[in-house]
Order: sequence, then C-alpha cells, then structure tokens
Amino acid sequence: MIGLNCLRLFCRVMIVWVLVLGSASAALAQASPTSAIDESFPLRAADTSSPRDTLDTFRRDFRNSAEAWRGGESRDVIDRALARARDTIDFSEIPALGYDAATLIDMALLSEVLDRVELPPLEEVPGDGDLATGKDNELTRWVIPNTKLEIVKITEGPRAGEYLFSKETVAELRTYYDLVKDVPYRPGALAGIYEDVLSSPGDWVPERFRDTLPAWANFVAAGHAVWQWIAMAVLMAICLPLVPLIMWAGINWDRKRRSASPWLRFGTPVALILIVALAEVFENLAENVVGLLELPMEVIGFLVLAIQAVGLAWLVFVLSNRLADAIGGLRNGSDGHLHLDVAMTRMLFRLISLVFMILLVAAAASRIGIPIAPLVAGLGAGGLAIALAVRPTLENIIGGLTLFADRPVRVGDFCRYGDDVGTVEQIGLRSTRIRTLEQSLVTVPNSEFSQMHLDNYTARRTRLLQTLLHIRHGTTPDQMRLLLAQIRDLLGANPLVMPDSCYVRFVGYGASSKDVEVFAYLRCETEHTFLAAREELLLNIEEIVQRVDAGFAVRGGAT
Repeated sequence: MIGLNCLRLFCRVMIVWVLVLGSASAALAQASPTSAIDESFPLRAADTSSPRDTLDTFRRDFRNSAEAWRGGESRDVIDRALARARDTIDFSEIPALGYDAATLIDMALLSEVLDRVELPPLEEVPGDGDLATGKDNELTRWVIPNTKLEIVKITEGPRAGEYLFSKETVAELRTYYDLVKDVPYRPGALAGIYEDVLSSPGDWVPERFRDTLPAWANFVAAGHAVWQWIAMAVLMAICLPLVPLIMWAGINWDRKRRSASPWLRFGTPVALILIVALAEVFENLAENVVGLLELPMEVIGFLVLAIQAVGLAWLVFVLSNRLADAIGGLRNGSDGHLHLDVAMTRMLFRLISLVFMILLVAAAASRIGIPIAPLVAGLGAGGLAIALAVRPTLENIIGGLTLFADRPVRVGDFCRYGDDVGTVEQIGLRSTRIRTLEQSLVTVPNSEFSQMHLDNYTARRTRLLQTLLHIRHGTTPDQMRLLLAQIRDLLGANPLVMPDSCYVRFVGYGASSKDVEVFAYLRCETEHTFLAAREELLLNIEEIVQRVDAGFAVRGGAT
C-alpha cells in the first residue's frame, strides 16, 4: 500500500511538472523569433568531400544550431543543423550509451577550440580542386596549422571517401580545450557555448527557462547550474525509494498467492517491468528535463543500464518459471514432487531464458562500447579450447534432455540406479537429485545417470509376491492337498491378486521340509500398498497352515 501511494504521488508530481513545462514552452514559443537559418533544403547532407568543405560545414552548421538554440527556435530547426555538424566528425568510437550527450559536448569543445586558435583563410584549406586522384599522392590527412586538430579521409565503412575530423582528435578534445580555454576568443566567435550547454536544461524544456530563475539558481558549480543539482536531488528523492517499494509489493503479492494459479502470481514480473520503466523515465528526465551531461549523466546512464539489465534478466527468469508452471499444469503432484512434464517445460524455458540473457548481455555490452564482433571472432578462433572446456556441461545438458525424452524415470519415482536405490526428487539441466533410503540426498551428473542401468520400481504395473513355504516332513499328503487348496482359494478371493498369473505348487523336498512355492502378482501402485497386502496374505497363509494341523519346518527339526 505504501508503494502504491508513493507511485501515485510520483505520477501526480510528474503530471504537474509536465503541465508546467508545457505551458512555459507554449508561452516562450509564442515569443520566439522566426528562424534565420536557410531551410530551403531541409534534407541537405553535410558536405565532407574535402577538408575545406568539412571545416566550413562544421563551423557554419554548429554556429547556426547554437544561435537557433539560444534564440529559442523550434527543435526541428536546431536538430537539422546540429545533425549536419555532427556528420563532419568521426564519432565511430562513441558508445551508444549517452551518444547524443557525448557528441554534443565534443562538438561544443571543438567549437571552443576552433574559436580560439588561428585558422588559415578558407581558400588555403585543401578543397575539391586540390585533391589528387592518384594513390601515391592522394591527400589522406590535413592538420590545421600549428594545432593537432586533423581531418582525415575515411578509407573503409559506409562513410569511405569522406573527410572527417579524426577519432583521435575527438579523443583529445578535452585536453585541447584545457590548453586553450584561457586564450581570448577571436572576433565573431561563438563565445561561452560550452558553459551554456552544460548549464542549460534538456531538450524538453525551452532554453529561456533559465531566464525565469533567480541568479543564484544559474550559478555553475561542478559543471552544472545549481538548479540542475537541486532538480536531480528532488528527482532522486522521488524515484530511488520507489524501487525497493515496488519490488516489495510485487514479491509480497506473489507470496500471498503461492498456492494459487501461476497466472495469478504476476506480482514480481509486473514489479520488474515497472522498475525497468521507472529507470527509463528517470534517465529521460535527467537528460531531457534537467539537462545533465558529462560525468553525472554517464554515471546515471551506467546505473540505469545496470538496473535495466538486471531487471530484464530477472524478468526473463521469472517469466520462464511462471510459464512452465502454467503450461505444465499443476505445479506439484499428489506426492509433493514436481511433475516431470512441468520439470521438462521449466528446463526448456530455462534454456530459452539463457539464450535471451546472453543476447541481453551482448546488447548491454554493445551499448557501453564493448565490441561484440571481436569477441565472436575470438570465440571462433578458440572454439576448440572452449568446446573442450564446456564439454562436461554440454554432456550433462544433453543427458538431461535424454532423460526427459526417454523418460526412464519420473520425478517422484522410486528406482534402482546402478547398485543403489532411491527416490528421484529433481531432474535438472546438469544433474539429477535422488533421496536414498537413508534420507541422504545424492546428486548424479546427467551424463552418468542417463547411461546407468535404471530399474524403475514405481513404473511397475503389478508387484510380485513370491515366497517358498517350508512345511514340516510330518505333514500328510491329504493335509498338503488341503493346504494347497485353501491357499489357492485365499489368493483367488483377494481382489488385489491377478488370477491368471498366480499359482501355489508343491515343488519338492528340502533337507527338513516339504517346499511349497507361492507365486502371485498383486495390483499395487505403491510400495506401501504392496507391503501391506503381502503382510496380510502371509498372515492368512500362516492361519491356514495352523488350521490344517500342518507346521513350518525349522532348521534341524520340525514344529
């Protein structure tokens, strides 16, 4: 209930926040000037056919984008110019996580550096007419004089043949900025754009929003304005306590419905979905409303990615178990053990969930910049070593699938495996657990268990009663005939005895007895039922022996 109330409060705060920002945005939009950017060709691509075109395109389009942003123009106008400026730089090594924020910061840093260093006249920068076509004297790299800023020709990939600011330049932009930040701006420079970007609100909030705040709120501390740190503190105070509360509510829902249908135990999955969604909302508000950038946004991005990865992995695991229980029917059998069909379904769903988890890890790794292709190539090169290392695990998994396919034993069956006996309690991906007669729990790898000689006692349709009665030598033939007849009548009258397969015969003479063999199959499903039926039949046979005045022989004499 507490978690639900907090969630309602969070939703109300967010709705009010969005309405206030929407009203401010509409009011500011009405006062926005008409765009001064030439948008006759909105689909125009960045010109990167030469170092001159690349340098000119970046400076022109980034400046247009910044001026439109400062002037409060529409987001579409700003983004089109910004996209063209972004296309002049090789951002191929920037990870997907926080890509937009990272590239925006890098472009602002590059603009700051270019506005402080001495640039050659544009006509002196190599243009289309200055590019040699021969391989020996082809222009592949141009460095801005007296700097380390370089524009290189891309030789492979989808952008091959274009001239872009190199990825090495991108990697050193912050160092270059630290070296020139105290150098005065050149005339006509786009002054203060880096600080403005850091202290500005996100894309969902108009840039003029800062003008409505008191001066102290716009004071920059640790790279961001005071109002941004306050907004983040409020946002964290609202969102972070919701995570354990939502999780507690979901787990508590499932705990109260532990014996109910799997379809009703949806508390944990719903809680995980809400947490993943809440993390996404938190990241979007931090980036697009508060406007966090650089290290704070990187930390939040990694934190959100970790929460979402763990939450989705947990969600896949929980859903696989829930679906297995629902599809397999009742979770537990009458004997308290998991049905084989449910166990097999759960095993298959776990295999599927394992595949999804691997894909999830690969996606998360790719998003933070860990290349997957080299890892896959490395797996191919070391495939033999990996195959040898995982062979026991694969053998156990294949053995488990064989047990499920052939079904020599079921969960809950009493069986003999090798020289031991016990009750099967669990058949897993890698091993089978068996409860022995001494109540110890034995774990046998599936690769070994599937190859053992398995005698399934539970699967027997009938139980064999076979015993040899040692009747004393003094018993007369008439007494023997009467004894045999009454025992046959006893077996024939018992509903548990299969009449077509039972017999009672005088089979020979022992050292001190006349031997009578009793052979019968009893219709007993469990071992306990069989033991009780056999006990009753043996006691009745003893009564018959006494009634016909016969007796059992004992070693060394007669009774």
